[in-house]
Amino acid sequence: MKHIGWLLAALILSSGCNSAIGPNQADGNDCNVVLDEKACGAASYCDPGDRVNGRYPRRHTYGLLRDGSHVVGTCRPKGGPGAACMGPDSCISKHCMHSPTETPEAKGVCD
Repeated sequence: MKHIGWLLAALILSSGCNSAIGPNQADGNDCNVVLDEKACGAASYCDPGDRVNGRYPRRHTYGLLRDGSHVVGTCRPKGGPGAACMGPDSCISKHCMHSPTETPEAKGVCD
């Protein structure tokens, strides 16, 4: 009976449900925002979405005690000139231009 408990604990720890979302996710899949450029494929970026009250709304918790967490985004293709962006990772050119009069949370435009 004692071995069954250890086996069950090992299965829980090794399952994907109890770990962070891995790198190199495909477009349309959830991604780990903390991984920055490695979260999605080379031609994509991890879009965390719009902030709500200064925070990103989606989080993934993991770990046996549910003590790990990270912001969840969605992998999207990088934008070309004129595409809406939040930062340099979301543009093919790596240049996201923001107006000096906009708030930091406002979307910019890819150069």
